Amino acid sequence: MDHKQCINMKFCFKLQKSAKETHEMLKLVYGDAAVTMKMVRKWFERFCTGCESDEDEERLGRPSTSKTQENVEKVSKMIRSNRQLTIREISEDLNISYGSIQNILTTDLNKKLPEKWTNGFILHHDKAPCHTSLLVWQFPHPP
Repeated sequence: MDHKQCINMKFCFKLQKSAKETHEMLKLVYGDAAVTMKMVRKWFERFCTGCESDEDEERLGRPSTSKTQENVEKVSKMIRSNRQLTIREISEDLNISYGSIQNILTTDLNKKLPEKWTNGFILHHDKAPCHTSLLVWQFPHPP
């Protein structure tokens, strides 16, 4: 999140502006880049409990280690060598979650995912699952 917006939220909070008023002002200043109303409420709750810090708190749990440059390269190498691999197969081979593999494919490797997904299967109009290989993603068959 934009640190400047957080400082502005804290300023409005201290002026006793409501979360709604603050959000409207942020939208005027930042336009489409303004934080959501939900985020403004979250920060106002923090300020109400006495938290004066305008820095994001550290997240609980362990940091994500699956989306590394090394793993992105491994996934890329795997799909270049065998375009019929499924996300599930890549996930199992690399011991990385299904969602992380999807994210690597779409975000880092710019692969388009099929439009309709249900439980990890691509569905035709008659709801019958078709192939889930990367080959099908790049060269979709007509329904």
